[in-house]
Amino acid sequence: MILRTLTVVLVLLASATLATAEDLQIGLSDDGVSIESNFAGTEVAVFGAIEDPDELALARDSYDVVVVIQGPPQAVVVRQKQRWLGIWINGDAQTFNRVPSFYTIASTGPLSEITTSETLKTLQLGFDNIQMRLLTTDDSQEVDVVQQAVYKASLSRLRAANKLFVEDIGGVDFLSPTLFRARLRVPANIPIGHHRARAYLFRDGEFLITRSVLLEVAKRGFEQQTYNLAHRNGLLYGILAVLIAVFTGWLASVIFRKD
Repeated sequence: MILRTLTVVLVLLASATLATAEDLQIGLSDDGVSIESNFAGTEVAVFGAIEDPDELALARDSYDVVVVIQGPPQAVVVRQKQRWLGIWINGDAQTFNRVPSFYTIASTGPLSEITTSETLKTLQLGFDNIQMRLLTTDDSQEVDVVQQAVYKASLSRLRAANKLFVEDIGGVDFLSPTLFRARLRVPANIPIGHHRARAYLFRDGEFLITRSVLLEVAKRGFEQQTYNLAHRNGLLYGILAVLIAVFTGWLASVIFRKD
């Protein structure tokens, strides 16, 4: 009897805990990015709401949110510059597997103040915490940790220079105690494909829940037709490119001909 009563009490407590647990809902201002000839980048807003929040946590302003947009993974070759006979040439090269083709992150504050470094590594939040295996280009064997750190730092720097890795500390704003918004910049050179927008909810440094939505980046109009022609009928695309180049050269010689 006592055991049965204790079991019922534990079930009720568990049910009450689940009933009051926070949930998270997110959405995008636009679920697709269209790349046309005049595309110079755009801005994507991620909106979200905390459902069933803890009233005490709201009063203490204990919630933090991190928002990430991540592109499809790809293999990236990082080359080391070497000086040879007074000129710089490409030296040793290493290949990273499963590198996000695009990665932008916004947060309510510095990541180190939102949660622990172990949690950041587990969730792979922040470019330095993304789990990418560095392989040699020759025999595909893992390299040492020091070399991996050097090449990964170079990769991070190059991606940041090309605006393919963007970090916006404080880029998530709470519009109300439970509603938030993050405005993430999408550069003109964003890769096409299926991107994923994710929001992570934290309370007093503890990770609670994550939700994600799909963001489709695709070419439209003439750019899409040209892309399809180049990939589906390479021979015809090459012939047309040569003909256009010949015609353009002939037309320029006629216009700028000196009598």
